[in-house]
Amino acid sequence: MSNEELNQRNYLATGKLKGTKFGDFEELNIGATSVRELKAAGVEVIVPSSIKFPFAAYKPLKTPGAAKPDRVFLRRHDGKPHAVATAEHKAPRKLRSEKELLKAAEQGLFAAASLGAAVAVTSNGQRWCYLDVKKSLDKGEIVWLTDKRDFGPGVLANLLAGDAGVLKDPAPLAETVWQTIWHATKEEPKQCLLTFVEIFVLKFLSDNLPLKTLPEAYRFYPLLEEPKKFQERHGTTAIEYYVTKIRPFIKSIFPDNSVAVDEKVAGTFGLSTVVSKTSIINGFAFLRSSTVTLSGFNRTFLDILDEFQKFGPLTTIDPEFKLRLYETFLRRSARQQKLGQFFTPRNVVRQMIRMARLDQLPDGAVVLDPAAGVGGFVLEPPLIVPALAGNVTFAKGKPKRRIRFIGVDVDASTHILAKANTLIHFAEAVRDPTTTVAALNQLMAETFVLMNTNETLGALENPPEAKVDVILTNPPYVTKGSGVYKEEVREAGTGENNVDLRDYYDRSGLGVEALFLRYISGALKPGGRAFVIVPLGLLNRTDPGPKKRILDECNLIASIALPRNTFFNTAQLTYILALEKRHTAADERPDVFCGIARTIGETLSWERVPTPNENDLADIAGMFVAHAEGKPGAVQGSQVAKVVPAAEFTENDRWDVGRFWTEEELVALGHKESAVTRVDFIDETRSEIEEISTELAAAKKELEALTSGDMRTISMNDTAYFAVRSGTRVTGKEIREHPGKLPIYSCFKTEREVKGLVDEKFFGQVKKGDVEKKPIVTVNANGASVGKVFVRRDRCGITDDVIIVDVKDPGIDLDYLAVALRAAVYKGGFLYEAKLFTTRVRELEVEVPVDGNDELDVAQQQAIASAVRRFDALRTRLQDLGQRSADVRAV
Repeated sequence: MSNEELNQRNYLATGKLKGTKFGDFEELNIGATSVRELKAAGVEVIVPSSIKFPFAAYKPLKTPGAAKPDRVFLRRHDGKPHAVATAEHKAPRKLRSEKELLKAAEQGLFAAASLGAAVAVTSNGQRWCYLDVKKSLDKGEIVWLTDKRDFGPGVLANLLAGDAGVLKDPAPLAETVWQTIWHATKEEPKQCLLTFVEIFVLKFLSDNLPLKTLPEAYRFYPLLEEPKKFQERHGTTAIEYYVTKIRPFIKSIFPDNSVAVDEKVAGTFGLSTVVSKTSIINGFAFLRSSTVTLSGFNRTFLDILDEFQKFGPLTTIDPEFKLRLYETFLRRSARQQKLGQFFTPRNVVRQMIRMARLDQLPDGAVVLDPAAGVGGFVLEPPLIVPALAGNVTFAKGKPKRRIRFIGVDVDASTHILAKANTLIHFAEAVRDPTTTVAALNQLMAETFVLMNTNETLGALENPPEAKVDVILTNPPYVTKGSGVYKEEVREAGTGENNVDLRDYYDRSGLGVEALFLRYISGALKPGGRAFVIVPLGLLNRTDPGPKKRILDECNLIASIALPRNTFFNTAQLTYILALEKRHTAADERPDVFCGIARTIGETLSWERVPTPNENDLADIAGMFVAHAEGKPGAVQGSQVAKVVPAAEFTENDRWDVGRFWTEEELVALGHKESAVTRVDFIDETRSEIEEISTELAAAKKELEALTSGDMRTISMNDTAYFAVRSGTRVTGKEIREHPGKLPIYSCFKTEREVKGLVDEKFFGQVKKGDVEKKPIVTVNANGASVGKVFVRRDRCGITDDVIIVDVKDPGIDLDYLAVALRAAVYKGGFLYEAKLFTTRVRELEVEVPVDGNDELDVAQQQAIASAVRRFDALRTRLQDLGQRSADVRAV
């Protein structure tokens, strides 16, 4: 009897019909029980008297109630079971012809329609076909559903909801699971994240991979069985079964030590082969406890599984979730340092990708992140740049990439997260049955490279040489104890690619980020560009060696200040620095794009609330792209961006940008520092004071050495060397009434402030002013800035509040003269005079170095000028530190 079948399979063990758990459904695996008998057993159904359909290959039964489906899937409403799907299983040799497929489909349709089910499933164990019951009945022909995945609970849920291709945002799931894991284990965010990702991957693979790749016994859904039954069936708890059975199997299909087949990946680093050393999972927080047994976490584990199940199938993942998965965990804890070392906020990643203009890269180009972390710069461009949407394709079991995105990291657990992140980003490809697991493994092996042979140096051990088109990266910031890295470079000698690391990183400067900048400048092809996040301290250091090493190979094309607290793990002030590899040493250097971002499109507190209408960084990125494309007036009218001559960014200059905004402009910006903890402020300030102290000692030693030689005293009234004259009187009203392009300099505190831009013909012909066409030295002669000395190299006009010095002798360097004149003014006490006349300037004397032959020593002058310039930068850095200390909002 049929009821005997239901009893034998324990479907009536409780006195009421209850199937085996099948995700959100119940399954009856029968075949000898009729629809009529299922109704009698408790299935809610009105059995039709007939099925109206033009059956062509299948001979229908006389009465629908006599149909005996192989499997029935139930869903309860108000506690009552309703059939939602039926399944018919055929022998493996069946379903090979269209006629066989039609016959099986019509049989499935008859059974499903008899039970009022929405979906009919047909399979021969190798091929799965799904048909829409209602549409088939309405149209009088078989209507197939498009899903090609192997059948399972997630597939059934998608078929019924019709949402396999609908974007889903698992962010609420991540929030809930984070709290559950943390409360149970008290682990750091990194371990909570690794655990979430591990279970996410299990559920994701279970919803998408074919059964032959991931058999039922190793899937997510069997773990949902009632705990007592699971223990009886397997002799262990669900969590122990997962750890001992499922985890090892997943690692076997995504194995360690996969060789990257694409030779260009290894070739990028000058290596013969690249091996992907890890699987996609290896961070289960419940294995780390020393006080709780694994089985003691079973209830928590089941609660987490239940949250995943309630969320539904993981098929098409919302791109925003892919972008923000790691933020969900990072922002939940105050102790973020471990994770934050390899995490860049998505809003920053997005704008740096925009600035890189990746859509203009040719086929075969290489985009590299040598400190990739979880892979944002590597995986997210196709989500942001429309032209890259189809960058990766799969064919014949292999991935093909039009542009190669490669990420390197030294930390194995981070590398695993990056590989898991790859699966999430390629969710649609995983769901496609034509994409093989081998192809996915190969894609991950070719995309993420673990370099931990030398765990101190990581990627730095194998620097590419002129192989990379674009670099996008956020290298770690370490200055304290950074001598360890230099010592390791010396001990390592050569990398695996036979590059002499001692020579390669010579004169690279202080801090790991300085080593990475050297790595980057060498890795780029001529014309290649890099967009790098660096700490402010790197840009303010006065040692010219590291900057000169960079400028020897690259042009600085952008320097953009980010707001404090942009990063989760540090209140340190940071910048986006953009470099472009020079083609030849004779290339003219381009102007430098400068920006000050006050906002990044979200609050800078731990909540990170989106503020799409407050996003300076997005505006700056847009202006940078326009500027890079040569569009005129790209920054015109902007408060947050300027274009500055390259001469302002030499090896002797600071590379930060606040100095290009006047006090009035900074006030107009309304920039307000974000709050910083007192501990962070102390750490940041101590670090900067230590750096400044080191550089002051070096500056003292350098200046003592440079100024100890012989000098010649020269009067400013000596016409063989100098011509001292006054500028031309021109009023602000006249400048406004005769606008033009000639900058007019007057008596201002900084050398960049102009009185205005005037028509050159008006200034020269009407005002009888001299248009300065050659470099000059100027001395402010009036007002609060009396005695200030500047070098003017641009075509300009000078007002009568300024004294002009023309240098007649080529043996006198203008920059040195500015230094010497400034010293003479200070010694003479002229700073206290209300007005400094030309006669007073002519009374001044300057000391000029001479060589052993008593000839003017230009090289020594230039060296002194450079040293004084760095000294002035140190003074400004101290002043900035004092101002930040006064303005800081310490909490």
